[in-house]
Amino acid sequence: MMKTLLSLALVTPLCLNARTTDSEQVLRLLSDAKVEAAVLQCDASELTSFTHSAVSWKSYADQLAQIKTHVNKVAAIVEELKDLRIIASPWQKVAIDRVNPLLQELAANTQLIITKLSVNPSRVHMAPYKEYVAAHYDLAVDLSSMIGELVEYGKTKAKFEALTRKLEMPEQ
Repeated sequence: MMKTLLSLALVTPLCLNARTTDSEQVLRLLSDAKVEAAVLQCDASELTSFTHSAVSWKSYADQLAQIKTHVNKVAAIVEELKDLRIIASPWQKVAIDRVNPLLQELAANTQLIITKLSVNPSRVHMAPYKEYVAAHYDLAVDLSSMIGELVEYGKTKAKFEALTRKLEMPEQ
């Protein structure tokens, strides 16, 4: 019985420590998602610029195809993050949980814009379509900002923890 308690006392801190340590894999994937989300934001910005010009519906279609590709790339990264959630630290789990709903909304919005374009391409210069595009851009900005802030938080947290270790005095 005493041996079991001693074993438990030695193993428990290791298990707890494993859960609080940031996963390098998750950090890498969050950084990858940050890059893809920034590209997606640029694509959405370009699509928004179309609403201020007389470009053809084909230009919209080409740009939307590019946007859809980047949404799918971010989605693939988020799926990998969800698979790694079990090894993520607590803040990384929160990050994964926060990114997914916004990405889902952006993906749905992207599909809606594509559908509206395919059903009636002549309406790309009408106010409702321009509003869809503007809302899409706002979501892309929100996603890019959120992921960027989460990555920066991770970097700041790691730096703080490293400095804390440097300041700790060895026991005598």
